[in-house]
Amino acid sequence: MVCGLTMKRFLRPLIPASVLQRRGLLALKRLAASKDLELIERDLFFDLRRGNAVLRISSAHQIYVEHMIENFDYYVNSVVPLHVNKMQLVDMSGPRYHKLKGFGDIPFLFPSHTEPYETTAEYLDFAGLKGGEIVLDIGAYAGLTSIIFAKLVGSTGRVYAFEADETNYECAQINIEMAARVMGLNNITLLHKAIWSQSGGVRFSNEGAMGSSAVDVTGGNRGNEQTVEATSLEDFFAERGLKRADFIKMDIEGCEVKVLESSAHFLKGTGARLIVEPHFVDGVLSTERCCSFLKSAGYRVRVREKLGESEPLIEAMP
Repeated sequence: MVCGLTMKRFLRPLIPASVLQRRGLLALKRLAASKDLELIERDLFFDLRRGNAVLRISSAHQIYVEHMIENFDYYVNSVVPLHVNKMQLVDMSGPRYHKLKGFGDIPFLFPSHTEPYETTAEYLDFAGLKGGEIVLDIGAYAGLTSIIFAKLVGSTGRVYAFEADETNYECAQINIEMAARVMGLNNITLLHKAIWSQSGGVRFSNEGAMGSSAVDVTGGNRGNEQTVEATSLEDFFAERGLKRADFIKMDIEGCEVKVLESSAHFLKGTGARLIVEPHFVDGVLSTERCCSFLKSAGYRVRVREKLGESEPLIEAMP
């Protein structure tokens, strides 16, 4: 007799993808209902609705719907909504300009998901940035954090921003150019590169979303996969002639494990304060592994809850 688990594994490849997707959607609708939300399927997007507040998500980003259900208020309150047919709509179904709540200096072009200012404020609480400091923004997304860091370190400081996703990079480039024109910020170096355990190239899933990551992490079959230029932190510092960094933000969707495993001791030598966002890698949150690498390098580590989301933040002091 074939056991139930083995039978499921045997039958699953025989079930059409459309059926599996439908089952997944029904589960998402049940989850939404448990949070007092309605999940409405459209041709090109999903609407998450509570009362007259609507969060719109691209159909191509169905993998993120569960996260948006769990953090609906966090995202729907992150930007000034559009008023459409008596609805207050936050449209994350594609690249859109949004007015960010908490930082109204310029409008931000987000590739899809909005990036609440509250998250950046949490970084700043720990970073304690001052004029003249050197910052690395690893996983810059749309450039919001890079711009705010640049404003705080001033004209004598420098921000190096890394973004591997093609669409995210293009949006960050537009936002950083606007910040230069409107805010006079000319101290950001934006690089279309991945930070990785070694230099060369890395297969990357371009999704135009916050969760874009290396294929080694995603497992493939997500977004437009292509090889992007990658650099190790050691090679980047050598290439730029940098001897130190003051603060590093690392939010790279699971790649933090490989990067810290290979570079934690090197980073300790730069004197950098670190804030790292752990992610699920192979079904396990990377917090413990990241903390282990940092502690073995001599960092003092503290883990704290991240506002509005389930994953914590790792703060590391040299």
